[in-house]
Amino acid sequence: MKEEKIDISGVDSDLISQEKNQAKKSRILNGKKIAISVSVNEDLDKIGFSEQHLNDISIEIARYIIANDGVALYGGDLRENGFTYYFSELSNQYKKANDKNFKFVNYFVFPNTRRLTRDVKIDFYSKQIEIKEISVPKTVSIIEHKEYNPSKSIEDRYSFCECFKEMRVQMAKDCSARILIGGKTTNYLGYIPGVIEEALYTLKENKPLFLVGGFGGATKKLIKLIKGEDVEELTNNFQYNTDFLIEFKDYIYSKCDYADFNKLKEELLKFNLNKLSELNKLSVEENEILFSSKNIHEIVYLIMKGLRRL
Repeated sequence: MKEEKIDISGVDSDLISQEKNQAKKSRILNGKKIAISVSVNEDLDKIGFSEQHLNDISIEIARYIIANDGVALYGGDLRENGFTYYFSELSNQYKKANDKNFKFVNYFVFPNTRRLTRDVKIDFYSKQIEIKEISVPKTVSIIEHKEYNPSKSIEDRYSFCECFKEMRVQMAKDCSARILIGGKTTNYLGYIPGVIEEALYTLKENKPLFLVGGFGGATKKLIKLIKGEDVEELTNNFQYNTDFLIEFKDYIYSKCDYADFNKLKEELLKFNLNKLSELNKLSVEENEILFSSKNIHEIVYLIMKGLRRL
């Protein structure tokens, strides 16, 4: 007996067929654009998880969004076996022959746009994935063939920060809601940890935010901050801990308010637990469960419950 092949997303073909039929009956999301922010973080090993666990929860969430007539948004790069790759395979599984609508949109900004070759674009479009290239902001001037070194050059790091900020601001405007999972608190190339920056712009747009805290990282730190706890990782002393980073902080002092973590904290504290619940349509108790749950089914259930109410 021939063994049935399982696709890279981990979704059985029969299950895909069933959910496509179900989606025809119940258009829960009706084309809503749901941004997914997910990245590896320093806490995974400590809590007994790996990058594969992040893959599992992220793919499951994206699968439910696509299967229920939503559009998944992601801002990422093209690393081999990265989240962009897994999401693209998932989108390919759910594409419909006569449906030309995109179910997945991947945002790219410099320097990640450098890897968008003709072949990459053809591959993405064949899977019904929209590529959204964000223009370089007017605050910086990018030289396409220059070798940038953001870990050693203050100016290069500033250019990267401005580009990533531009992408995150645009995604916050485009999305109907955003889901946060994991996220680095160190060794990132934005003004502040990427997941925190994405949360900030989403909240400033008064868009719903779903915080999945069971996988640690910047998302868990943000939850603690919103709940009024002291978070060492979101302080100037913790973040600006080398001569280079201190010099960078001085360089961007007048260019980005939120590079000062005291100001960032003030802004984020405007969105307490009650405000968060008001935005994402989950009760305070339901958000508390989402903050700590590691159960994929429970997490997806709560997210879909909130999204359905939007």
